[in-house]
Amino acid sequence: MRVEYRHFPPVTVFYARSMGPYASSSREAWQQVADWLDRNRARKRIKQAFGIHRDDPRCTAPELLRYDACVPVMCCADLELAPGISRQTLSGGAYAVHTHVGSYEEAGELLSHLHSEIVPKRALSVDYDRAFLAVYLNDPRVTREVHRRTELCIPVLPLPMAAASNDAGEPVERNAAVARGLALAG
Repeated sequence: MRVEYRHFPPVTVFYARSMGPYASSSREAWQQVADWLDRNRARKRIKQAFGIHRDDPRCTAPELLRYDACVPVMCCADLELAPGISRQTLSGGAYAVHTHVGSYEEAGELLSHLHSEIVPKRALSVDYDRAFLAVYLNDPRVTREVHRRTELCIPVLPLPMAAASNDAGEPVERNAAVARGLALAG
């Protein structure tokens, strides 16, 4: 499984939340968002969307699982909110990301494999204070299932790195200060 590491900035989104097993709650939440976008003739504005898995299905009762279907506010800031559509800011941070091409049905199993097998093998720690995400890069109404692209994202804690020094033995901090001074001067 190919994995890259990326830092996502925080993003403000409009969302609909549904509860229950992720297979059904995700469909319900996306249907609510799609209906709202269609009523406002705004669906074509969306270039990417986010699915937020709020709870761990291994330790949360299936009926209590929360799923948020989200679209960026910047794409539809002029739209009036409808009942069931709210606004929130997704926290940014470091994520282990696998890009899946194919059916959305496979995403849950792949997300679980990424979480339980791949991330630990790479000596990373999962950041359980942030939700797992799926970033949808295609509109399923116009993209065939075999071509749908989804970035499956596990929040990870950044690895602390020891400060290095250069060949002259000068601390990096001093070199960085000198470089900043040169950049300001030039």
